[in-house]
Amino acid sequence: MDFAATEAVVGIDVGSTEIKVLVADRAGVVLSLRRTPTQWHRTADGHSELPAGLLLERVLSAMTDAVQVAERSAGALRVVSAAITGMAESGVLLDRGGEPMHPVIAWFDQRGGAELAALPADLAGEFSAHTGLPLSPLCSFAKLGWLVGRGLPPQRAGTWLNVPEFVAHALGGRPVTEPSLASRTGLLDQVTEQPWDPALEHLALPAAVLPPLTTAGTPIGTVDHPGAPEAVRGAVLTVAGHDHPVASVASGVWHGEHLFDSCGTSEALLRVASAPLRDEQRRRLTAEGVAQGLHVLPGRRLLLGGTRGGLLLDQVLALLGRKDQPARAELDRDWLARTPDPGSVRITGAHARSEHVDVRLGGDDATPLDVWSAALAHAMAETDAVIALMAAEAGPHEHVTAAGGWTRMGSFRAVKERSLPAVRYARIDQPSAYGAAIFAARAAAHGDGDTALSAVDIARRFTEHTLDPIGAEL
Repeated sequence: MDFAATEAVVGIDVGSTEIKVLVADRAGVVLSLRRTPTQWHRTADGHSELPAGLLLERVLSAMTDAVQVAERSAGALRVVSAAITGMAESGVLLDRGGEPMHPVIAWFDQRGGAELAALPADLAGEFSAHTGLPLSPLCSFAKLGWLVGRGLPPQRAGTWLNVPEFVAHALGGRPVTEPSLASRTGLLDQVTEQPWDPALEHLALPAAVLPPLTTAGTPIGTVDHPGAPEAVRGAVLTVAGHDHPVASVASGVWHGEHLFDSCGTSEALLRVASAPLRDEQRRRLTAEGVAQGLHVLPGRRLLLGGTRGGLLLDQVLALLGRKDQPARAELDRDWLARTPDPGSVRITGAHARSEHVDVRLGGDDATPLDVWSAALAHAMAETDAVIALMAAEAGPHEHVTAAGGWTRMGSFRAVKERSLPAVRYARIDQPSAYGAAIFAARAAAHGDGDTALSAVDIARRFTEHTLDPIGAEL
């Protein structure tokens, strides 16, 4: 053993657009961050999927690059633990021999819609109340229904693993089900926190197809894959969970009644709740596109909704010819100097279920600043509506933290602070990958025998200086 080696943790974020691997030292200082495109394959009929083995190869490639960059800056490196977060809904069914039975279907793929429409009325009627999810093709249940309907033999099935769980298992960990990921499958009963038998019976899958629920940050084995870098071999493995709550932990969102606003292309709104909801509350929320599930932190639950406000803003910038950074910065400065009224500009769409947004100019005298004001106001109104839905069922939030690329624009922050006056801003780059590193550090501590150290304890230490006051530059 090289006693001079820098001890490090690795956070892996398997996202729908990119796979990101972050290496940090045990104090949380980032040593490297590397990324590679996920690169879904488009099928002849327009679907998006990726062979499980190829997905793993891309993770290993990004991991190798990240470790090499860290070694160039920090010298000899010994990775003590690695954690995997990433997209939910997508996953793979392994047969009883542990081999993938199908490619990984992208979470946004619409396969399964026809199978959902053909569900028995009683199953369809109870789905959302039990699972906490809208009955839509996004959930794993719909994708599994499509696979079984196309000839996948359920009697050969051994284990369902969501993407982060599959990567952890392929690297050397035992198969587990992390609660926040399980909550996005449509196979977990939110009341009993056990497999929901009616869904599995409909698919002709046994309850054992879901491995035991295992809290994020729990050690599940060590890295022994021959394709892993030498510095990572033997590192403790864990699953960090669904990327949205993992990013919220990295951004300082740890307690009940806290709202996390992830301001990206799709504006994700995550509300931490300290108490479970009733069946009728889940029905009302899911009818409006808001899901309820288990958190990555034990003893907490979450509500997850969103809008397409970021997509709206991006399209408006393109319409105005202001997508490049200098032009965007100029628009931002001009808006802050004048704070114009939206005037006659009218915009529709941008809610979570809208397929497009519509910008309409009510007159010929609308300026680019008027249009930008209208876009900001409409995006915030859509966000406020989702927040109000959550508050109606779970009570008002007590704290709010925002993160993401749009918070770097002063005009966006100014309008955000009108609706959320007490908002704080997280300035972590790649919060999902950094959050995974936090859970890796928790697994390393448990592997060292410090079982009392929680992910929140480590997050406090890692993120002590990562929250900005209102209006501070990022």
